[in-house]
Amino acid sequence: MALLSVEDVRVEFGGIVALADLTFTIEAGTVCALIGPNGAGKTTLFNCVSRLYEPTSGRIVFDGVDLLDRPAHAIARLGIARTFQNLALFPALTVVENVMVGAHSRGGTSRARRAEALRILERLSLAHLAHRPAAGLPYGTLKRIEIARALAASPRLLCLDEPAAGLTHSEVDELARLVRELRDELDLTVLLVEHHMAMVMSISDKIVVLDFGSKIAEGPPAQIRSDPRVIEAYLGTPA
Repeated sequence: MALLSVEDVRVEFGGIVALADLTFTIEAGTVCALIGPNGAGKTTLFNCVSRLYEPTSGRIVFDGVDLLDRPAHAIARLGIARTFQNLALFPALTVVENVMVGAHSRGGTSRARRAEALRILERLSLAHLAHRPAAGLPYGTLKRIEIARALAASPRLLCLDEPAAGLTHSEVDELARLVRELRDELDLTVLLVEHHMAMVMSISDKIVVLDFGSKIAEGPPAQIRSDPRVIEAYLGTPA
């Protein structure tokens, strides 16, 4: 059963079509990757799901709820959390304080939010940094802190916007393992925007390919890897 349904979503900015009647679904418990060249509309869709953008037309339904009928501040409470393409942490706050921000939508006491944040940091092998300011920490570590903050909201749908960007090869491999493990441990559904194709192909159950705002392919990794339209538009022909 689909947890998220994107139905004929169209986004226009002053006559520029960022998304052209995009339709796809994500089944509960799966990893769905959204790939395509820069400017294809991937982050635009993320911004529609999180209600930062208002689609020109279409529907986005999460577990039976039309997200477009809800304000942006209500999205986290429904069970949707995201990371950002560009880091959106608070440098002056400690690591644990940054993660606690993610738990704000859940309510509860500050003590309870801190305890949950510390538990998540322990799971992500970041507990030793809990009381360090975020400023000055390595880029790969900051990426993991962003994931920790998203997890603090106890999401059912985790939207990861280019989590592997700027990471080393070993960090990307570790991230891929982490995403798979978190999906299984927390019964998460994951929507992933990513350019690192080895990671995408290794962890995705389904891939949706965009080009100039339009869907040009959808299917399992093996099918996408050999699709002539995808190769021409994005993957390229092996040398």
